[in-house]
Amino acid sequence: MDQVVYVASPETQQIHVWAMNQVGELSLLQTVSTPGQVQPMVVSHDKKHLYIGVGPHLSVVTYDIEPQGTLRFKAQTSVPGKPVHLSLDNSGKFLFVPSYHQHNLTVLPIGSDGVAGAPIQVIEGLRHPHSSHMDADNQQLWVPCLGEDHIRLFDLTENGYLTEATADQITTALKSGPRHLALHPQEKVIYCLNELDSTINVYYKFTRYREMQNVALYPEGNQSQRWAADIHITPNGRHLYASERSESYLAHYQVSENGRELSLVGRYPTQAQPRGFNIDPSGSFLVSSGQKSDHISVSEIDSITGKLTELASYKASAGCMWVTFR
Repeated sequence: MDQVVYVASPETQQIHVWAMNQVGELSLLQTVSTPGQVQPMVVSHDKKHLYIGVGPHLSVVTYDIEPQGTLRFKAQTSVPGKPVHLSLDNSGKFLFVPSYHQHNLTVLPIGSDGVAGAPIQVIEGLRHPHSSHMDADNQQLWVPCLGEDHIRLFDLTENGYLTEATADQITTALKSGPRHLALHPQEKVIYCLNELDSTINVYYKFTRYREMQNVALYPEGNQSQRWAADIHITPNGRHLYASERSESYLAHYQVSENGRELSLVGRYPTQAQPRGFNIDPSGSFLVSSGQKSDHISVSEIDSITGKLTELASYKASAGCMWVTFR
Protein backbone atom coordinates (compact mmCIF):
# COMPACT_ATOMS: atom_id res chain seq x y z
CA MET A 1 0.00 0.00 0.00
CA ASP A 2 1.26 3.48 -0.85
CA GLN A 3 2.28 5.86 1.88
CA VAL A 4 0.54 9.24 2.07
CA VAL A 5 2.20 12.65 2.35
CA TYR A 6 0.40 15.85 3.39
CA VAL A 7 1.95 19.21 2.43
CA ALA A 8 0.52 22.46 3.85
CA SER A 9 0.72 25.83 2.07
CA PRO A 10 -0.58 28.77 4.13
CA GLU A 11 -0.24 31.29 1.27
CA THR A 12 -2.76 29.43 -0.86
CA GLN A 13 -4.68 27.92 2.09
CA GLN A 14 -4.29 24.42 0.73
CA ILE A 15 -3.16 20.94 1.66
CA HIS A 16 -1.80 18.77 -1.12
CA VAL A 17 -2.29 15.05 -0.54
CA TRP A 18 0.25 12.80 -2.28
CA ALA A 19 0.58 9.05 -2.59
CA MET A 20 4.16 7.76 -2.35
CA ASN A 21 4.98 4.37 -3.86
CA GLN A 22 7.72 1.97 -2.78
CA VAL A 23 10.41 3.68 -4.84
CA GLY A 24 9.56 7.18 -3.60
CA GLU A 25 7.54 8.44 -6.56
CA LEU A 26 4.69 10.83 -5.75
CA SER A 27 1.28 11.15 -7.38
CA LEU A 28 -1.23 13.81 -6.38
CA LEU A 29 -4.40 12.42 -4.81
CA GLN A 30 -6.21 15.56 -3.66
CA THR A 31 -5.95 19.31 -3.17
CA VAL A 32 -7.87 20.50 -0.11
CA SER A 33 -8.90 24.12 0.48
CA THR A 34 -8.53 24.87 4.19
CA PRO A 35 -10.58 27.36 6.25
CA GLY A 36 -7.60 29.65 6.79
CA GLN A 37 -3.84 29.81 6.49
CA VAL A 38 -2.82 26.26 7.31
CA GLN A 39 0.52 25.67 9.02
CA PRO A 40 1.07 22.87 11.56
CA MET A 41 -0.35 19.39 11.04
CA VAL A 42 -0.29 16.15 12.99
CA VAL A 43 -1.80 12.73 12.27
CA SER A 44 -3.60 10.82 15.03
CA HIS A 45 -1.85 7.74 16.37
CA ASP A 46 -4.47 5.46 14.79
CA LYS A 47 -3.98 7.22 11.41
CA LYS A 48 -7.69 7.99 11.15
CA HIS A 49 -7.57 11.78 11.60
CA LEU A 50 -5.46 14.75 10.58
CA TYR A 51 -5.38 17.84 12.78
CA ILE A 52 -4.27 21.21 11.38
CA GLY A 53 -3.83 24.68 12.84
CA VAL A 54 -5.13 27.70 10.92
CA GLY A 55 -5.28 31.47 11.14
CA PRO A 56 -6.26 34.27 11.12
CA HIS A 57 -9.47 32.73 12.51
CA LEU A 58 -7.57 30.93 15.25
CA SER A 59 -8.63 27.31 15.26
CA VAL A 60 -7.77 23.63 14.99
CA VAL A 61 -9.47 21.67 12.22
CA THR A 62 -10.14 17.93 12.37
CA TYR A 63 -10.22 15.91 9.14
CA ASP A 64 -11.21 12.29 8.69
CA ILE A 65 -8.55 10.36 6.78
CA GLU A 66 -10.27 8.15 4.24
CA PRO A 67 -8.84 4.69 3.42
CA GLN A 68 -6.80 5.90 0.44
CA GLY A 69 -5.45 8.85 2.47
CA THR A 70 -7.68 11.64 1.19
CA LEU A 71 -9.21 14.10 3.65
CA ARG A 72 -12.81 14.90 4.60
CA PHE A 73 -13.60 17.92 6.80
CA LYS A 74 -15.06 16.92 10.16
CA ALA A 75 -14.90 19.78 12.69
CA GLN A 76 -13.35 23.14 13.55
CA THR A 77 -12.50 24.26 17.09
CA SER A 78 -11.54 27.77 18.19
CA VAL A 79 -8.32 28.26 20.15
CA PRO A 80 -6.97 31.41 21.87
CA GLY A 81 -3.78 31.69 19.83
CA LYS A 82 -2.47 31.17 16.31
CA PRO A 83 -1.15 27.59 16.21
CA VAL A 84 2.53 27.20 15.26
CA HIS A 85 2.84 23.50 16.15
CA LEU A 86 0.57 20.59 17.03
CA SER A 87 1.43 17.46 19.00
CA LEU A 88 -0.37 14.66 20.78
CA ASP A 89 0.35 12.91 24.03
CA ASN A 90 1.38 9.28 23.67
CA SER A 91 -2.13 8.01 24.40
CA GLY A 92 -3.64 10.20 21.66
CA LYS A 93 -6.14 11.68 24.12
CA PHE A 94 -4.83 15.26 24.24
CA LEU A 95 -3.66 17.75 21.62
CA PHE A 96 -1.19 20.51 22.54
CA VAL A 97 -1.28 23.84 20.69
CA PRO A 98 1.49 26.39 21.33
CA SER A 99 1.03 29.91 19.97
CA TYR A 100 4.17 31.88 19.19
CA HIS A 101 2.30 35.15 18.64
CA GLN A 102 -0.18 35.01 21.53
CA HIS A 103 2.40 33.56 23.97
CA ASN A 104 0.26 30.71 25.22
CA LEU A 105 -0.18 26.93 25.20
CA THR A 106 -3.59 25.29 24.86
CA VAL A 107 -4.71 21.73 25.67
CA LEU A 108 -7.54 20.19 23.64
CA PRO A 109 -9.16 16.83 24.48
CA ILE A 110 -9.61 14.31 21.67
CA GLY A 111 -13.10 12.80 21.71
CA SER A 112 -14.07 9.21 20.99
CA ASP A 113 -15.05 10.41 17.49
CA GLY A 114 -11.50 11.72 16.94
CA VAL A 115 -12.53 15.38 17.06
CA ALA A 116 -10.30 17.93 18.82
CA GLY A 117 -12.67 19.43 21.38
CA ALA A 118 -12.90 22.78 23.15
CA PRO A 119 -9.87 23.79 25.23
CA ILE A 120 -9.66 22.41 28.76
CA GLN A 121 -6.62 24.51 29.73
CA VAL A 122 -4.77 27.57 28.49
CA ILE A 123 -1.35 28.43 29.92
CA GLU A 124 -0.40 32.07 29.43
CA GLY A 125 2.88 33.92 29.79
CA LEU A 126 5.17 31.84 27.58
CA ARG A 127 7.47 34.02 25.46
CA HIS A 128 7.27 32.80 21.86
CA PRO A 129 6.71 29.06 22.42
CA HIS A 130 7.51 27.41 19.08
CA SER A 131 6.59 23.75 19.58
CA SER A 132 5.64 21.14 22.18
CA HIS A 133 6.72 17.52 22.48
CA MET A 134 5.70 14.79 24.92
CA ASP A 135 8.53 12.71 26.37
CA ALA A 136 8.73 8.95 25.85
CA ASP A 137 7.23 8.23 29.30
CA ASN A 138 4.17 10.42 28.61
CA GLN A 139 4.93 12.32 31.80
CA GLN A 140 6.37 15.67 30.76
CA LEU A 141 5.61 18.02 27.89
CA TRP A 142 8.66 19.89 26.58
CA VAL A 143 7.94 23.40 25.28
CA PRO A 144 10.85 25.25 23.62
CA CYS A 145 10.29 28.98 24.18
CA LEU A 146 12.32 30.81 21.55
CA GLY A 147 11.89 34.21 23.19
CA GLU A 148 13.13 33.01 26.58
CA ASP A 149 16.05 30.72 25.69
CA HIS A 150 14.32 28.16 27.88
CA ILE A 151 12.70 24.78 27.37
CA ARG A 152 9.84 24.75 29.84
CA LEU A 153 8.61 21.39 31.11
CA PHE A 154 5.07 20.57 32.24
CA ASP A 155 3.89 17.47 34.11
CA LEU A 156 0.84 15.83 32.52
CA THR A 157 -2.00 14.44 34.64
CA GLU A 158 -4.30 11.62 33.53
CA ASN A 159 -7.11 14.11 32.83
CA GLY A 160 -4.91 16.18 30.50
CA TYR A 161 -4.00 19.10 32.73
CA LEU A 162 -0.48 20.48 32.79
CA THR A 163 1.48 21.73 35.80
CA GLU A 164 4.81 23.42 35.22
CA ALA A 165 7.82 21.56 36.62
CA THR A 166 9.73 24.76 37.30
CA ALA A 167 12.79 23.03 38.74
CA ASP A 168 13.17 20.95 35.56
CA GLN A 169 13.29 23.96 33.21
CA ILE A 170 16.23 23.82 30.82
CA THR A 171 18.21 26.94 29.90
CA THR A 172 19.79 27.13 26.44
CA ALA A 173 22.56 29.49 25.31
CA LEU A 174 21.77 33.21 25.27
CA LYS A 175 19.92 34.21 22.08
CA SER A 176 20.01 30.65 20.75
CA GLY A 177 16.22 30.52 20.27
CA PRO A 178 15.11 26.92 20.99
CA ARG A 179 12.57 25.96 18.34
CA HIS A 180 11.85 22.28 17.58
CA LEU A 181 12.77 18.94 19.14
CA ALA A 182 13.44 15.39 17.95
CA LEU A 183 13.18 12.41 20.31
CA HIS A 184 15.39 9.36 19.97
CA PRO A 185 13.14 6.37 19.22
CA GLN A 186 14.87 3.99 21.67
CA GLU A 187 17.02 6.01 24.11
CA LYS A 188 16.04 8.76 26.55
CA VAL A 189 17.76 11.39 24.45
CA ILE A 190 16.19 14.60 23.13
CA TYR A 191 17.66 16.88 20.46
CA CYS A 192 16.80 20.60 20.47
CA LEU A 193 17.22 22.67 17.32
CA ASN A 194 18.00 26.31 18.08
CA GLU A 195 16.76 28.69 15.39
CA LEU A 196 18.76 31.85 16.10
CA ASP A 197 22.27 30.36 16.32
CA SER A 198 21.62 27.25 14.14
CA THR A 199 22.86 24.72 16.68
CA ILE A 200 21.58 21.46 18.16
CA ASN A 201 21.68 20.61 21.86
CA VAL A 202 21.73 16.94 22.88
CA TYR A 203 20.04 16.09 26.20
CA TYR A 204 20.26 12.75 27.99
CA LYS A 205 18.20 11.68 31.00
CA PHE A 206 20.09 10.67 34.11
CA THR A 207 17.72 11.48 36.99
CA ARG A 208 17.02 14.67 35.02
CA TYR A 209 17.91 15.61 31.49
CA ARG A 210 21.41 17.08 31.11
CA GLU A 211 23.07 18.62 28.07
CA MET A 212 25.67 16.29 26.58
CA GLN A 213 26.68 18.11 23.39
CA ASN A 214 26.15 21.21 21.26
CA VAL A 215 26.84 21.08 17.51
CA ALA A 216 26.59 23.70 14.77
CA LEU A 217 24.70 23.29 11.49
CA TYR A 218 26.91 25.70 9.56
CA PRO A 219 30.56 25.26 8.45
CA GLU A 220 33.29 26.78 10.59
CA GLY A 221 33.92 30.38 9.54
CA ASN A 222 30.57 30.73 7.79
CA GLN A 223 29.07 34.19 8.41
CA SER A 224 25.58 33.70 6.97
CA GLN A 225 22.49 34.57 8.99
CA ARG A 226 21.55 31.74 11.36
CA TRP A 227 18.00 30.57 10.58
CA ALA A 228 17.43 26.92 11.44
CA ALA A 229 13.93 25.53 10.98
CA ASP A 230 13.18 21.82 11.43
CA ILE A 231 14.71 18.63 12.83
CA HIS A 232 13.91 14.90 12.48
CA ILE A 233 15.55 11.57 13.29
CA THR A 234 15.21 8.29 11.38
CA PRO A 235 13.00 5.58 12.95
CA ASN A 236 16.07 3.43 13.68
CA GLY A 237 17.72 6.31 15.55
CA ARG A 238 20.91 6.24 13.46
CA HIS A 239 20.65 9.48 11.47
CA LEU A 240 19.43 12.98 12.31
CA TYR A 241 18.73 15.83 9.89
CA ALA A 242 18.12 19.55 10.41
CA SER A 243 17.20 22.29 7.94
CA GLU A 244 18.85 25.69 7.59
CA ARG A 245 16.86 28.30 5.66
CA SER A 246 19.51 30.96 4.98
CA GLU A 247 21.50 28.75 2.60
CA SER A 248 18.78 26.13 1.93
CA TYR A 249 20.43 22.90 3.02
CA LEU A 250 19.84 19.87 5.20
CA ALA A 251 22.59 19.05 7.71
CA HIS A 252 23.07 15.31 8.32
CA TYR A 253 24.47 13.81 11.53
CA GLN A 254 25.30 10.25 12.40
CA VAL A 255 23.92 9.36 15.83
CA SER A 256 26.05 7.31 18.22
CA GLU A 257 24.76 3.95 19.41
CA ASN A 258 23.64 5.37 22.76
CA GLY A 259 22.18 8.45 21.06
CA ARG A 260 24.23 10.94 23.06
CA GLU A 261 26.66 12.10 20.39
CA LEU A 262 26.18 13.57 16.92
CA SER A 263 28.85 13.48 14.20
CA LEU A 264 28.42 15.64 11.11
CA VAL A 265 28.24 13.58 7.91
CA GLY A 266 27.43 16.27 5.37
CA ARG A 267 25.18 19.04 4.13
CA TYR A 268 22.82 18.59 1.19
CA PRO A 269 21.28 21.39 -0.91
CA THR A 270 17.50 21.26 -0.99
CA GLN A 271 14.47 23.38 -1.89
CA ALA A 272 14.76 27.15 -1.34
CA GLN A 273 14.07 28.10 2.28
CA PRO A 274 13.26 24.64 3.69
CA ARG A 275 10.83 25.61 6.44
CA GLY A 276 9.66 22.02 6.93
CA PHE A 277 10.59 18.46 6.05
CA ASN A 278 9.83 14.99 7.31
CA ILE A 279 10.96 11.36 7.13
CA ASP A 280 8.61 8.58 6.08
CA PRO A 281 7.73 5.91 8.70
CA SER A 282 9.94 3.31 7.01
CA GLY A 283 12.98 5.62 7.19
CA SER A 284 13.59 5.24 3.46
CA PHE A 285 12.68 8.71 2.16
CA LEU A 286 12.86 12.36 3.21
CA VAL A 287 10.46 14.97 1.80
CA SER A 288 11.54 18.62 2.01
CA SER A 289 9.37 21.66 1.26
CA GLY A 290 10.61 24.94 -0.20
CA GLN A 291 8.84 27.99 1.15
CA LYS A 292 10.44 30.10 -1.60
CA SER A 293 10.59 27.48 -4.36
CA ASP A 294 6.92 26.35 -4.18
CA HIS A 295 8.20 22.79 -4.69
CA ILE A 296 8.83 19.71 -2.62
CA SER A 297 11.67 17.28 -3.17
CA VAL A 298 11.91 13.57 -2.40
CA SER A 299 15.30 12.17 -1.36
CA GLU A 300 16.21 8.55 -0.75
CA ILE A 301 17.94 7.82 2.57
CA ASP A 302 20.76 5.28 2.24
CA SER A 303 19.93 2.47 4.67
CA ILE A 304 23.55 2.23 5.89
CA THR A 305 25.17 5.63 5.57
CA GLY A 306 22.08 7.85 5.80
CA LYS A 307 23.27 9.82 2.76
CA LEU A 308 20.52 11.68 0.91
CA THR A 309 20.09 11.29 -2.84
CA GLU A 310 17.44 13.54 -4.36
CA LEU A 311 15.09 11.56 -6.60
CA ALA A 312 12.66 14.17 -7.88
CA SER A 313 11.09 17.58 -7.34
CA TYR A 314 7.34 18.25 -7.53
CA LYS A 315 5.37 21.47 -7.92
CA ALA A 316 3.31 22.01 -4.78
CA SER A 317 1.98 25.48 -3.98
CA ALA A 318 3.22 28.94 -3.04
CA GLY A 319 4.82 29.00 0.39
CA CYS A 320 4.63 25.27 1.06
CA MET A 321 6.09 24.77 4.52
CA TRP A 322 4.82 21.74 6.48
CA VAL A 323 5.20 18.03 5.65
CA THR A 324 3.43 15.17 7.46
CA PHE A 325 3.20 11.45 6.72
CA ARG A 326 0.24 9.21 7.52
